[in-house]
Amino acid sequence: MKLLFALILAFATATRSAEEADLLKTVARGISKADQTSLAALLDLHSEKAAKLVRDAVSSNRVSGGIKARLTEITAGWPATSPGRMFLAAWAAGLTKCGDDELLFLAGIAVREARGLFWREIEQGNGAPQKIRHPHRIAMAAKGLGQFEDNPEEVVARIASLLHADYPHVIRACAADALGGMRHARAVEGLVPQVEDAAIGPLAVRSLYRLTGQHYELEPARQWQEWLVAQGAKIEFKMHSLADFENFLKIQALLKPANDMPVNMDTFYGIDVRGKGLLFILDVSGSMTIGDRIHTLRTQMGNILIALESRPEKTRYGILTFGMDVESCFPRGIMTNTLESRKRAGRFVENLKADGGTPMVEVLTHALTRVLPDANLDTIFFLSDGQPGDGTPEMVLEITRQIHQRHRVRFNTVSIGEDMPKVFGELSLLQQMAAITGGVCTRAE
Repeated sequence: MKLLFALILAFATATRSAEEADLLKTVARGISKADQTSLAALLDLHSEKAAKLVRDAVSSNRVSGGIKARLTEITAGWPATSPGRMFLAAWAAGLTKCGDDELLFLAGIAVREARGLFWREIEQGNGAPQKIRHPHRIAMAAKGLGQFEDNPEEVVARIASLLHADYPHVIRACAADALGGMRHARAVEGLVPQVEDAAIGPLAVRSLYRLTGQHYELEPARQWQEWLVAQGAKIEFKMHSLADFENFLKIQALLKPANDMPVNMDTFYGIDVRGKGLLFILDVSGSMTIGDRIHTLRTQMGNILIALESRPEKTRYGILTFGMDVESCFPRGIMTNTLESRKRAGRFVENLKADGGTPMVEVLTHALTRVLPDANLDTIFFLSDGQPGDGTPEMVLEITRQIHQRHRVRFNTVSIGEDMPKVFGELSLLQQMAAITGGVCTRAE
């Protein structure tokens, strides 16, 4: 009887192993073909072999960023005691250094064994903020530490110090996000002075809501300071999720009377123009001659230049167009907000003409390699009326993902004349660009 039971158990184990092997082969093929639907098997398949496949994919230069992002989401949901999570934890514990993709992956899956790795990256950023060699790595490490509520005061204080205006935007943005996950008074104290910051203010507001459940719209800096003084040393932490904050905003929008919305002329096709470093990437392909599209674009950009007159001179901005060629308003891509730069930009906008194709991949590659490295931008406004003419939508999304991961830039996108998808849950290309980066998308016509 015991022998029969052992044979049955061995057969069942062999069957499960064979099924797992087949599933992993399917997943591996999907990874190589950038097919995210094939990754679904990993949701319930969290074995050590599955973890090894994930680790190898994350470390490979041949795997797309979209696949790596999805692998991060799936692995983050594996049970903490599963063989796969335990394997990844052991892998993280043994790392003294790693590449960018591995660091980003570990920052997204919340394994405690990676905290030492994150802290070492943070400590490499000591010294003058302007001389940091790899700001995106410090930003990723801050994001990783933000996964843990119980960070000691030394860690929380160090992350809060990264909010200082002298640090590159990618570091400040990730630090503001990370503090929203840290149950400590130093996190709140660090975020409150940033609520009206032009670049990271919305992130600070979101993190403060996650920590405290409080939200102020009218004179937020004053109200938060008053709240902080009233709390003293007895802050009651709520530790809400990002989804909780999104639901809160939806409810607030439903409760607010329609005529209670403030009038704001500093908009680009209805999207608020806020930030300290702005890049406008504009489609001037031949199809922009339809109707009054190109005329409207000139008017919108003219309004932006007028609005810039009341912005600080240290505000940085640039304009790229793509159509017949990729053209830049400024030789180096970005200039500070001076009278001279606005005059130059005004002449550039007046001469906008619609002609040529839609080289989205080329213009985004130009932005990634020639504008963004030293620009310290926080927001890109991307306008188009069509699909990429020099590549696939997947290529566009891949570059968008790279820009966001390395520079923490959000894309606010404007769709001109193109209908949004009518199938529930399906997103257009411009909607996906905004969603990936935490921006917003609007349809202008």
